[in-house]
Amino acid sequence: MKVFKFLQSIIINLLGIRVFNGQQKKLFLVEVFIFFGIAVANVFVNTFIMVGGGLRGVVIYNIFVFGAAGVASFLQAILAKRFGLVKIYRLGIVLHILFYLSILVLGETVVDFIWLVGALSGASLCFFFVTRNMLILAYAEYDQDVESVYWGSTGVLNSVFTIALPFLSGLLITFIFDTFGTLMVGYYIVFSAGIAVFLAGLILSFFMPASVARNTDSNLWQDAKVLVRNKSFIFSGLGEMFRGTRDVIGNFIFIALVFYVIQSEAMVGTYNMVVAICKLAGFYLVARYLNLQRAKSLLLAFAIVAAVTPLLLLFFNGENHLWALFVVGGAAFAVLSFQSAANVIISNAIRGYVECGFLIREIFLTIGRMFGLPLLLVLLNLTPNVVFNVGIAMVILGAMQILSWLMHSRVKFEKVK
Repeated sequence: MKVFKFLQSIIINLLGIRVFNGQQKKLFLVEVFIFFGIAVANVFVNTFIMVGGGLRGVVIYNIFVFGAAGVASFLQAILAKRFGLVKIYRLGIVLHILFYLSILVLGETVVDFIWLVGALSGASLCFFFVTRNMLILAYAEYDQDVESVYWGSTGVLNSVFTIALPFLSGLLITFIFDTFGTLMVGYYIVFSAGIAVFLAGLILSFFMPASVARNTDSNLWQDAKVLVRNKSFIFSGLGEMFRGTRDVIGNFIFIALVFYVIQSEAMVGTYNMVVAICKLAGFYLVARYLNLQRAKSLLLAFAIVAAVTPLLLLFFNGENHLWALFVVGGAAFAVLSFQSAANVIISNAIRGYVECGFLIREIFLTIGRMFGLPLLLVLLNLTPNVVFNVGIAMVILGAMQILSWLMHSRVKFEKVK
């Protein structure tokens, strides 16, 4: 009976659209397609690169991703102020399509152009997700409780897609390989499906109402001078920097490790389904309980889990104890949604200086990410046991989330006017 009540609650939170305003409903509809496309194809970008470039190639690819995202954040802030949020959100979708097209065109030579696909991926992620953060705040009319409901609802939606679609994509790739002896055809089908769904989302985005961020009559430099005098914003920015160190292992490293140990796209899809179920439970909690008052507590819970659970990888050899990867990954994804609390905290700290606030936030995040990825690259060669090496990196970067919580906890909340 409790299971049915839990499922009912998930559906109710997913259909939080019942309390959305007209702007939020149109944004939500577009994101149904975007998250569908990401779930279908994105998990297998790293395995596709790993086939030719190994785990080291995947890490190098992600260095270009986060580096390009950091550079693109400057352009995103300028363009969002000049052309409006919706147009830049749409540009992010277009760049996603170009990213997947580049993989289809390059095929097995993608490793030779890893800088190009990494740059396209980073730019698309920046333009889409940073602008999305701004739109969520603007469409919620700067009401942070309404904003929190949207974060939770879209998180549940994304988790549902992530449970089923990568699993089906993995089965398809493995089936085509087992039946026809070719690996690339399955990948091409999956990436093509992702492109088709992104195109549908792009078309629907033209029905979204125009929206501008606050203080659009001021320039970025004026906004920056206001924000850097705000101690709460600086503390929150430092918290984002420490959080960014672990962003680099939040998604791709688990998938890469499972593929390294098992060498099976079907197992990658299965693993992704299991951890996505854990992620769904986490987003259910976020949708139901996240607000300004609970934000710091949720960040603390995330920090503790991120710092402690990777210790399992230090005591067990991943080749013989795949269950350790499932436990660590499941725990990590269960609390991954708790990071939405950082979005609520930073939204309060910028208090209307949206473009500049998110630009500076991305700078802090990029600094953290660009520290975490080279560290991971160095530690990959620490011992012959790759899983153990990654475990060491995860423990170090996970411990930094305690520092992230400490910084965010210094933020003094003020009512957004």
